[in-house]
Amino acid sequence: MSAPRRALVLVGGAVHADDDLRAALAGADLVIAADGGLRHAAALGLTPDLLVGDLDSLDPEMLSAHPGLDVERHPADKDALDLELALDAAVARDAGRITVVGGLSGRLDQTLATVLVVQARHAAGSTLEVLDGRRTVWPLRPGEARELPLREGERFSLLALDREARVSVAGARYPLEDAALARALGLGVSNVALGPVRVVAHAGAVVAVAPGPD
Repeated sequence: MSAPRRALVLVGGAVHADDDLRAALAGADLVIAADGGLRHAAALGLTPDLLVGDLDSLDPEMLSAHPGLDVERHPADKDALDLELALDAAVARDAGRITVVGGLSGRLDQTLATVLVVQARHAAGSTLEVLDGRRTVWPLRPGEARELPLREGERFSLLALDREARVSVAGARYPLEDAALARALGLGVSNVALGPVRVVAHAGAVVAVAPGPD
């Protein structure tokens, strides 16, 4: 069986386009820019296949740098975020693995929306992650295990999005075994990786977050 098709969705917010990030994004089958996320393409050495959104955050000169780019334009008065529309476009093009690039800095409401939208789409069956070269978010659906590619000494946190989740954590300073993770308590915050970390969400929706350097 072939691996699921991988898409990159470029969104707004700061992106730290270093060699590690470029390597993490290499080999994608599809690159979709969500509105102003198009500005990250050149810095990351990516050629976008599609631009999606209402284009209200896009400099016309930026668009002119991509002649012939397919554009799926939506009205400004809409109920969905440009991120949601770009994720829809990725799924419609048979992407089973989606990496959202950006979306974790700037306006707090937009950052929270990115995390919640990605968790919901991951729970619906696609495999998603969010990264910007400093921070990473990995959603987990109930019953799922994920390997977090962390280095020794890196901080990470687990946050429950349901009223209560149950998780196991291995490869960390503070391991857990089928432990209750309540939505409003800090049990899973500020753990420290000993190397790659394995997280199992036995129940409930969970996000793992690597916040990056201060």
